[in-house]
Amino acid sequence: MKLRTLAFVQMPACYRNIIVGFVLALVPVLAHAVYDPILRSGFESTPTFYVAGNGNNANPGTLAQPWKTINRAVRDGNGAPAGSIVYVKAGTYHEQVIIERDDIQLIGYTSVPGDQPPILANAPINPDNGNPVFPAFNPNEMPLLDGGNRASGIGINLRNRRGINVRNFNVRNYAYGLIAGSEDPAFIESHLLDNVNVSTIGDITAEYSGIGIGLGSMSTQFSNGSRVQNALIINAAAEGLKLSGDDNEARNIRVYSTEGDTEESSTDYYVIVTGSRNRVSGSYIWRKPESAHSGHGYTIKDNADQLAGGPLIEPTGNIFENNVAVFMGEGFVVRHRGVHHNTFINGTAYGNYDGFSESCGSGNGIVLRDGAHSNDFINVHMVNTCEAIVIGDSSEDEASPTPLLAASGNRIIAAEIQRSYIALMFTDYYAAGRDAGDNTIIDSNFNLVRFMFIAMRPVQQMRYQDTVFGGTEGTGFSQGWFRGGSYAEQVLRSQFTNCTFPNVDLPPGW
Repeated sequence: MKLRTLAFVQMPACYRNIIVGFVLALVPVLAHAVYDPILRSGFESTPTFYVAGNGNNANPGTLAQPWKTINRAVRDGNGAPAGSIVYVKAGTYHEQVIIERDDIQLIGYTSVPGDQPPILANAPINPDNGNPVFPAFNPNEMPLLDGGNRASGIGINLRNRRGINVRNFNVRNYAYGLIAGSEDPAFIESHLLDNVNVSTIGDITAEYSGIGIGLGSMSTQFSNGSRVQNALIINAAAEGLKLSGDDNEARNIRVYSTEGDTEESSTDYYVIVTGSRNRVSGSYIWRKPESAHSGHGYTIKDNADQLAGGPLIEPTGNIFENNVAVFMGEGFVVRHRGVHHNTFINGTAYGNYDGFSESCGSGNGIVLRDGAHSNDFINVHMVNTCEAIVIGDSSEDEASPTPLLAASGNRIIAAEIQRSYIALMFTDYYAAGRDAGDNTIIDSNFNLVRFMFIAMRPVQQMRYQDTVFGGTEGTGFSQGWFRGGSYAEQVLRSQFTNCTFPNVDLPPGW
C-alpha cells in the first residue's frame, strides 16, 4: 500500500507510530554489548571516596578529610580501588584526569554528595542567526576541569578502561574534552557519561584539532557498548561527538559552533558515527551561519579515507531519531561505500533561506555521497534550506571501484520540504561523469521551491514516486524552475510515477 494513500504525513500520531514502529522493526537493533562489572554481595559496601578543592592528597579520602586532586583518587596506585565511587565536590580542578582502574564511578556534586547539579544540555539557549547565549560553566555548581590551554592535553582519559561512570562534570580548555577506546575492535567498555559538558576544545590555528567527546577514533581506537547523555558541547574545533565503535547510544546531545571565522576554528563534524548498531536520538546541533567550514551534521561514514591496511569498517544498523540540525552544510549524511542499511527518522534540518533572495544562505538537509547505499530517511523535514537534498561524491573515496555510483539504493520517504532555494542538487565535485544512482524519493512534499532539479552529473537512474514538487514565485519570476545544470536534459529521463508539479515552469509535453 502506498504511504500517500494512508495520508502518512497528516494521519493521527498513533497510526503514524504504528507505521514507524513497523519500519524500525526491520532495522537491526543494538546488540546490547555489555561488560560485566565487579559484583558485590548485599553485605559488602561499595568503597566510597571524596575529593574537594580544600582537601589534601595526604588525607585518607573520606568526606571529612577528602583528597585534593581527582587523579589522587583514580590514577595513583593507592587511590580508590576498582569498583569504587569517587565523589568530587564543585570547584575548579587544573589537571588531566587519567582513570587507571575499571568500574569507577566518578560523580560530581554541588554541596552534598549525591545531589544533582544543573543539566546544562537542558538549559534554554534559543539560538537565532546571532550567537546563542550559553549557560555558564559555573565551578560553584559542579566540578570544572580547566586545562588552561585548548591546544594541548586531555580533560578525562578513559582509554582501555571498562565500566566507568562519569557524571556532572564541566571540561574546558583542552585539546580533547573526554576520550575513550581501545585498539581492540571487540573491546566492550560499557561506560556511562551523563551531564558531561565540554567547551573551548582544540587548537584553532592547527589544521584539524579538537574533539569534544570522543568514544573511539576512526580505524585506531574502538568504543563499544557505551552511553552518553545530556551533554553540551561548545566550540570543539574539529569534532563535537564521535562514536567509533558498535552498540553505543547518545541522547540529548547539544553541539554548537560559534567560532566560524576560520576553517580551523569551525567545527567540522558535529556528530559522527563510524560503527554499527549505534543510536543517536533527541539531539540538537547548531552552526554559526556563513562559518568558514560548511559543517557536517549527523554523519555516518566508514574509513575509506584512512590509510590502507586498517581494519574494515562497515557501518550498518545505525539509527538517528528525533534530531535537529541548524544551518549545516550537511544536515543528515551518509558517506562512503561501506555505509549501508542505516535509518534516519523524524529529523528536522533548518536553514536561513528567506524564500526570495538569489543568495540561498546557510543550511542543507539530506546528503548522500561517496557510494553510500541502501539507507532510509523517513519523515525528515527540511525548512528554509539552501539545498534540501544533495547527491554527489568526492575524491576522499578513491579506492572505490570505477563504476561506483555517487549513491545507490537509498530511499527518502515522507519527506517534507518547506521553502528551499534548490530541491535536489546533484553535485559534480569529483567524478562528474558517474550517475547519481538509483535512489528513490517516495510520498514526499516539496513546497515553495525556487529551483527544483540542478543536475551537474547524470541523473537518469533517479526515481520519484507519489511526490508533489511545488514551486514558488518571486520578483522577476512567477513559477519555480524545473531543471538546470550541465545534465539538465537527463532529469526528463528519470522515472516519475504519480508525481505532480504545481507552480513549476515545466518543459513542453509535461
